[in-house]
Amino acid sequence: MPATAQEALSPAQAETRLRGCLQAGAAGAPRTGLRAAVLATRALCAPQIKRVEAQRIAAATQGLTGDEAIDAEKQAVLELNDEIALAIANFTGLRTL
Repeated sequence: MPATAQEALSPAQAETRLRGCLQAGAAGAPRTGLRAAVLATRALCAPQIKRVEAQRIAAATQGLTGDEAIDAEKQAVLELNDEIALAIANFTGLRTL
């Protein structure tokens, strides 16, 4: 059953749901290139991505303020985006953007 926006999930549950969505989305993603597969899969999994992103940002910025918090947020988002692209590449077998 899909997660609703209001459903409370632990970080581990959110990560598991995201990985499942990425795997399912990658199975039906276009095979014209990794960029197309990533775009299609990210669109499909946007709610799960947003949930995991919010949890990771909260964890990364806990106790930080100002520029430190901004830098930590940017780093958390970059790392998640890299993980998503790598997962989709692994699930599809595509390698070039």
